[in-house]
Amino acid sequence: MLVLQLFLTIESSLFEAIMFGFALAGIISEVWPKFMTLWNSLPGKAVILFIYAIIANFALASASGLVNSITGVSSSALPYSHNFALILMVPGWFFVTTLMALVSGMLIIFIYLFFLLLLKPFGVQRLWHKPGYRYVLSTAVARFVWTLGVALQLSVLAGQVGLLSEFSAESTSQLITIENETETSIEESEPPLTEEQAEVTSELEGDLTALLTDAKQKSIRYKRAQRQALASFIYEFEADSRSRCAHPEGTRVIELNDYESLQIAQTPEDEIGYTYTVEPCRSAAIGLN
Repeated sequence: MLVLQLFLTIESSLFEAIMFGFALAGIISEVWPKFMTLWNSLPGKAVILFIYAIIANFALASASGLVNSITGVSSSALPYSHNFALILMVPGWFFVTTLMALVSGMLIIFIYLFFLLLLKPFGVQRLWHKPGYRYVLSTAVARFVWTLGVALQLSVLAGQVGLLSEFSAESTSQLITIENETETSIEESEPPLTEEQAEVTSELEGDLTALLTDAKQKSIRYKRAQRQALASFIYEFEADSRSRCAHPEGTRVIELNDYESLQIAQTPEDEIGYTYTVEPCRSAAIGLN
């Protein structure tokens, strides 16, 4: 399929999805038995659980920050909303960790090839493979190339659907600014290009700029949708319409402690549709004044 695409210049997203789907299925079919072998050993299971614990800790911290950025209070006062924010974070973290795993596997394959070439003069032909495994070097090269291709495609896909918005919009803007400054400095230091080279370079720059801009806009929309979904959950499910703390009609309340409450009011003109204010709890026991 890759040869057909190169020679026939096939430009089809479905064709590329099927091609890289086959490559991903091949990579998984080779990695999965090794993963199960690692999982069935006690040290391997400890390493895998440790990695999952690190990912879970980052995801929990990210979800806590999302709740705090919306409400202005600690996420410990909103346990159900914190859990819902974690659920919203799962797709993005899944894609990011998958990309990291693919890139790490690619680096391991590169190191594996290097040591295989070094040990080949000493008679080592099938390092870390079963005795009947054939074409060790060629399959390793193919795996390396296709792992790199799949990782790049997944990163582009994650950016296009907005799943890379775990990195804030400010970070994205800084990244684009740094890239633009780097391109400017390179252009100033390089000699002038010919007309054909300039056309090719301008096309590549235009495609890259369009891709980065599209990914940034979709990431912002994805982040906004996350915030709106979480804000709606807080108002509809976490907040109480009736409380011992007095509050204006039409607002809902989350009691932070005996003396403070978080009041939530619907404001359609706001970006997420709600406003949050911390007010003193005016109740019969404490006093209404």
